[in-house]
Amino acid sequence: MKEQTRHFEGTKGLQLFWQAWLPDGPPKAVVVIIHGAGEHIGRYANMVNALIPAGYLVAGYDQRGHGRSEGQRGHILSWDEFRQDLRSFLRTARQLAPGLPVFLYGHSQGSLILLDYILREPDGLAGAISSGTALEPLDAAPPPLVLVAKAMSGLVPTFTMKVSLPGATLSRDPQVARAYDQDPMVFWKRSARWGTECLKTIEFIKAHAGEIKLPILFLHGEADPLVSVAGACHCCDQVSCTDKTICVYSEGLHEPHNDLQQAQVMADVAGWLDRHLQ
Repeated sequence: MKEQTRHFEGTKGLQLFWQAWLPDGPPKAVVVIIHGAGEHIGRYANMVNALIPAGYLVAGYDQRGHGRSEGQRGHILSWDEFRQDLRSFLRTARQLAPGLPVFLYGHSQGSLILLDYILREPDGLAGAISSGTALEPLDAAPPPLVLVAKAMSGLVPTFTMKVSLPGATLSRDPQVARAYDQDPMVFWKRSARWGTECLKTIEFIKAHAGEIKLPILFLHGEADPLVSVAGACHCCDQVSCTDKTICVYSEGLHEPHNDLQQAQVMADVAGWLDRHLQ
């Protein structure tokens, strides 16, 4: 396995950190990871370790305001910033393996970025995988914080709120939970504008889910305490493309790829990818 780390220029000139892992032989396709809120691309080792031996090139980037990328922690002024950053990174990822199929894998906040993107700009993508689909927030968006975000977004967009997301809500594996809680690049702060932009994007996706025409796989923990599995199920039902699959993992929490059933999740992902190369 070969690894590359560099930066690319995101919208408004921010320098965004990216990382790619390449198999030793010619890759079959490219899988671009879009991580969740408050974390970073370095937390996806299970995916890398499973997909690289299967022949996939895996790449991802720290979103603006996350990890090793520039920007205020947990803040955007517009969802367009996320969309434009992804568009820019896809150009970088395609240069790593010209002509190969490109799949998106988005988790949690990344699932919203993914779904919004494939509704607006699906051309050139081979398929999408939505993990921990964040269309029905539970503990991830307590009603009092939603009210504060709506009140402050127009007045002080950068107003900071704290969302409590301990590692035990993500995975039943105590080592994963502990590593998350102790990770210096993980943060729980979100801006008011970030909150209202998320809510607007959720409403857009719900209103247009029937227009998704790419092959899509949904992954969700049955006991996810942050975003309800019902949101993923309903979205899957609405998708017009007949090539759609949902995998719900019994007793699973918010991060299927990092929970106790991660080996099964990775087998499901690799199998789905392989079938969509034929």
